[in-house]
Amino acid sequence: MEHAGAARDEAAFSVRVLRHLASRDGSGANLAVSPLSIHAALVLLGAGARGATLDQIVAFLGPAGGPAHAALASHVALNMLAADSSGGGGGPTLRFANGVWVEAALRLKDAYARVAAEHYRAEARPATFKSRPEEARLQINQWIESATAGRIKDLLPQGSIHGGTPVVLANALYFKGAWEGKFDASLTQDGAFYLPTGGQVRVPFMSSTSKQYIATHPGYKVLRLPYASSGEHKAFSMYIYLPDAHDGLPGLVQKLSSDPASLESERTLTSKLPVRAFRVPRFTMSCKTKATELLRDLGLTLPFDPISADFGDMLESSPEPLVVSEVYHECFVEVNEEGTEAAAATAVVMAFGCARPLAPVDFVADHPFMFLIQEDLSGVVVFAGQVVNPALSG
Repeated sequence: MEHAGAARDEAAFSVRVLRHLASRDGSGANLAVSPLSIHAALVLLGAGARGATLDQIVAFLGPAGGPAHAALASHVALNMLAADSSGGGGGPTLRFANGVWVEAALRLKDAYARVAAEHYRAEARPATFKSRPEEARLQINQWIESATAGRIKDLLPQGSIHGGTPVVLANALYFKGAWEGKFDASLTQDGAFYLPTGGQVRVPFMSSTSKQYIATHPGYKVLRLPYASSGEHKAFSMYIYLPDAHDGLPGLVQKLSSDPASLESERTLTSKLPVRAFRVPRFTMSCKTKATELLRDLGLTLPFDPISADFGDMLESSPEPLVVSEVYHECFVEVNEEGTEAAAATAVVMAFGCARPLAPVDFVADHPFMFLIQEDLSGVVVFAGQVVNPALSG
C-alpha cells in the first residue's frame, strides 16, 4: 500500500500532538483532536506551496515523503471517508468534506484547482471576503456545521475573516459508529474515577461480561473496541491505552510518542480474553485547539512567516505573496453504551504578506487514559484524545 508509511507517520503525529497539548495545557485537561483533519489541511496547503515552504510541510508530515502523504490524503478523501458513506450494511456513518474559498476578485491556479478537486475532493468556491467578510465567515461556519451534523459550530471566530483575506482552506469530518458489541445500559453504574491530582469523581461506568480484545504490556494495557462493520474495505475501532498507575498517563503518552511503532502492534489485537472486572466510563468532550501555536511549536514555521512563506502555486497573479495567518481546529467526541459520535474541523486562513495471557484480565478505566479511533486496515488515526476527568463534559 503506497501510503502505509504515511499512515504510520500520521499515527505518530497523533501522539506527538497529544503529548504537546498535555504539556502546554496541563496534563489535567481532557483533550480531543483529529490528526486526520489537520493532516488533510496540511496536504491541501502543501499542494500550493513551493521551495523551502513545501519542503518543511513535507518534512513535518513525516519521513514517508510528500507523494506518500498526498496519496494517503487522497485515499482518505476519495475512498476511506468518501462523502456520505453511511455504511448501508450497518457500518459507521462517515462524512468528510474539503473546501477552498477564494476571494471573488482572485483566481486559483488551474493546476492547484485541479489537484484540489480531483485528488482531495476540495471544491473551490468564490467568497465575498473583500466586500462582505462577515457574511463569508458565516457561510464557511455554516458549511462546517452542516458537514459535522451540527457538532462543530462557529469554528471561525468573529474577526478571523476581514476584507484582506484572500483564501481559506477548510475541512469537516463526521463519524458515528455503533459498537460491534453494544454495552447493556442496565449494567452501567456510577463509580469512582481517580484524578491525577489525587482526588476522585463519581461517573457512570459502562460494563460487560463478554470477552474483550485486551493486550497487556509492561506498565499499561490496551483495549480494542471494534465498531460494527458493513463488510466493506474498511474497519474502525477505538483503542484505549490505560496506564497501570493512576498518575501514569503523561509517562505513557511520552513512551508512545518516542516509540510510535508500538501503536501499530495493537491493530493485530484479534483474540478475545475473558474479563473479570471490566469498566469503561461514558464521556463527552469538545475541544478547541490553538492549532497555529501547536504547529509552530512542533516545528512548522515557514508557512506562517510573511517573509519566507512561498505559496506561489496557489493563486493566479497574486497581488502579494500569500502566508498562513491562522489555523483553527475543533473536535467533539461522545462515547456511550451504543457507540461513538465524533466530529472535527480544521480551517486554514491565509493572508497576504505484546504478550497475551489466557487467564482473565481486568480492564478498569477508572483513572486517566488515552484513546485513539483508528481505521484498522490502513492504521490511520481519525481521532485522538485523553480522558482525565469524565465528569467534565463539553
